[in-house]
Amino acid sequence: MPYSLRLSRLLPALSAFLLAGCQSAAYYAQAAQGQTALLIKRQSIAGLLKDEKTAPDLRARLEKVQRIREFAASELGLPAQKQYASYVELGRAYPVWSVMAAPELSLTAKTWCYWFVGCLAYRGFFREDMAQRYAGELEREGLEVYLSGIPAYSTLGWFKDPVLSSFITLPEAELAEMIFHELTHQVLFVAGDTTFNESLAVAVAEEGLERYSLRYPQDLKRLALAKHRREDFVKLVLKYRQQLHTVYVSSRSDAEKRQAKADVLAALQAAYAEQKTAWGGYAGYDAWFADINNARLNTVGTYYDLVPALRKLLQQENGDLDKFFAACKELARLDIKTRRQRLDALLAPARDSDTPS
Repeated sequence: MPYSLRLSRLLPALSAFLLAGCQSAAYYAQAAQGQTALLIKRQSIAGLLKDEKTAPDLRARLEKVQRIREFAASELGLPAQKQYASYVELGRAYPVWSVMAAPELSLTAKTWCYWFVGCLAYRGFFREDMAQRYAGELEREGLEVYLSGIPAYSTLGWFKDPVLSSFITLPEAELAEMIFHELTHQVLFVAGDTTFNESLAVAVAEEGLERYSLRYPQDLKRLALAKHRREDFVKLVLKYRQQLHTVYVSSRSDAEKRQAKADVLAALQAAYAEQKTAWGGYAGYDAWFADINNARLNTVGTYYDLVPALRKLLQQENGDLDKFFAACKELARLDIKTRRQRLDALLAPARDSDTPS
């Protein structure tokens, strides 16, 4: 599956929409109106399954959702009991749109601060036209912008999240992974640390899918291939993102940084072309590479920077998710710098073993 689609269904944006402080009246209005309209459209999944008029294809997909919810609660300890128990037919491709931004010569993401959830690296809209106008305003300010449609989001437990028509058609494995991801945000969400929140949800969703596939067999060959490609993609992007960071924090002039940036991005495009050849011509990430900028590059770091360390932590807890979540909650009590240091230390033994003597 193309990375842009995977990413777009992971953002837990709505809590920020509804809890935003110091925002414009128009922003509040579109958030309230959008969420209210969505909640009004909810239909009970249990009721739809009993209704003889429910289309067979939708019925089959909703039955899978029920199975995924039950597994999430009983086997992963995720709070699924009251979530994804209803369905909404949106009548459009996406429920919300997200705007992310970064300066031309920096990978420091622009953030927006909200009550309760802290400062986050994205701003969301229920109306596409408002998202586009806002993205245009940021570009005119000289920022690089990434605007994307969001098939799914989490309200972090503030509301009973419904299943949406924008993601119900996903294959069962991807649907399960998405639901596990979003439910993880309700277990733990650290105010102001987007990267920790998203990396945690990715790590739990991956583990959850592996366990789900043992209980309810999926196309393991397809999933393994997709995971392999995704890991290749992440490794590739993070490598060149680090090169850009080195350029940006250097003492070079802005003109020199711009030239170096162009060189790094050209090298990234060339490396991707080689990666595609290694993949046998698979072009699922072409759209992502069509318009690379700092904001788009930041999305990969946000979702994957801490995943290796969190996988290691789960391994240290012998795969016990209850103990893993307890350890993550201990990390959440730390300031962000100390939390990063603790997570980085988990990988230090592996790095040391790779260092030539």
